[in-house]
Amino acid sequence: MNTPKVSIILMTYNQGEYLHTAIQSALSQTYKNIEILISNNGSSDNTANVVKSFLPNKKITYLNYPENESVNLRANQAIDLASGDFISWLYGDDYYLDEKIQTQIQAFNSLDKSYGVVYGPGYIYHVSDGKKVISSSLNYSGHCLEKFLARWVKDGTINPISPLVRRDCYNYHRPDNAIFTEGEVLYLHLAVSYKFFYLDKALVVMTDHMSNFGKHIERNLGTHLHSILRLLEENELSKKMEKLAYSHICELKVITCWHCIRTDRNIPWVKSLLKDAFATNSLHCMVNKYFYSSLVLLFLPKKLQRVVNNFLPDVQG
Repeated sequence: MNTPKVSIILMTYNQGEYLHTAIQSALSQTYKNIEILISNNGSSDNTANVVKSFLPNKKITYLNYPENESVNLRANQAIDLASGDFISWLYGDDYYLDEKIQTQIQAFNSLDKSYGVVYGPGYIYHVSDGKKVISSSLNYSGHCLEKFLARWVKDGTINPISPLVRRDCYNYHRPDNAIFTEGEVLYLHLAVSYKFFYLDKALVVMTDHMSNFGKHIERNLGTHLHSILRLLEENELSKKMEKLAYSHICELKVITCWHCIRTDRNIPWVKSLLKDAFATNSLHCMVNKYFYSSLVLLFLPKKLQRVVNNFLPDVQG
């Protein structure tokens, strides 16, 4: 088997409680040609002590930053230092199964260089009840941009879990330092130029707890909006894909409004954003349950809003 070098980039911020398991899972990979870059983004907990308990280790490079900055900035700094042919992302509160890297490299060895990403489903471990369940994931292979956009307009997420990415991809598509975190939206940019391969095997366990930054829906939605606009500005998309992208922009605005209304934040701004969403894609708004729910909640008295809120589902983000 061809054994190219893989750079595992472990991003962490105040995840000391879970970090030992994450680092150990990287070191325990059955695939041995790896390096591990641990990026500590200004943590104020015991993260530094956890990392130091693994040092010195010739496989580990510790990037200890005193200030908490953009996740995208830290990601780009790690990419610049990575020496592998492939990059695998790991977060401080998640962990890999032992065969994660080996399984994905075997898949890449059967593919040509037009494929940039191998991904698959994962497990979600719920700290609150101790249960571990398979997460929903995309299952597309080949040229996926149109499918990703359509899925996002429909479900609000694309979520390519546990990706292993060809290093060359980042020569053309980088996280944007101007925003806090790009998350899964970056994979839309990669899908412009590269094929994806779906591997139907869960290889990572993601921890679901109240402090992980996937919970910060407003920040995530805002940065997603920025990234989608960048996708439109930097690429010539087909009319169909452009239409899907604008539908997704509309969806992001509407869901952001819905969330802000339900948490009683910045209502004057919400009214303006709802108008903007309607101007972006009025047809999408007219069939969108969050748009109508937002309008209804906006014009209810505050006390009645709180009563109605108890019967409404949360937006997943």
